[in-house]
Amino acid sequence: MTSKDIEAELERDPFIPIRLHMVSGKTLDIPGPGVAFPMQNALLVLQRRQPGRVRLDGYDVVSFRNIERIEQLHSESSDAA
Repeated sequence: MTSKDIEAELERDPFIPIRLHMVSGKTLDIPGPGVAFPMQNALLVLQRRQPGRVRLDGYDVVSFRNIERIEQLHSESSDAA
């Protein structure tokens, strides 16, 4: 996966939540804007246990080369429309 692929999803307006599928089989959700930030060769993803919480619970730094694919997570309300 390239930085341009990730940046295109993160800059989408309106934002659509995404799930990153890693080559290891793990997944990482990005529920909204302002949660993930592209760096030179990696993606910084902030972790919050509760939405809207100011304090961070941690972060992940994921190499772009370890991201196998991106899945868009459509809400149930948009599926019903």
